[in-house]
Amino acid sequence: DKDGDGMAEVMYRTIQDCSIDTRMTLYKHMVLSGGTTMFPGLPTRIENDIKERYLRDALKGDRTRLSKFRIRIEDPPRRKHMVFLGGAVLAQLMEDNEESWISRADYEEKGAKAIW
Repeated sequence: DKDGDGMAEVMYRTIQDCSIDTRMTLYKHMVLSGGTTMFPGLPTRIENDIKERYLRDALKGDRTRLSKFRIRIEDPPRRKHMVFLGGAVLAQLMEDNEESWISRADYEEKGAKAIW
């Protein structure tokens, strides 16, 4: 067994690794998707965890500046199936692009290496 970072931690680090010019925009446009995001209270928990981490690391504990930090986490009602729906839309868009597909014969011959 191996413990890993939580969703809020991964989201925070990912945004902080981006250009400083885009971070605030990213914090305002986070979207949850997939069945594991359906837990009651998850969006609020993630928002609170990210704010606490931002307060600690970026604002060095200065709560007076936290009021200017805007964060928005979208949790659409159909998010349980959004991952599948996104993949289905992408597959449909790529349907006629021969370079985006591999044949069964290629996969059986090369295995996962056929993808790369």
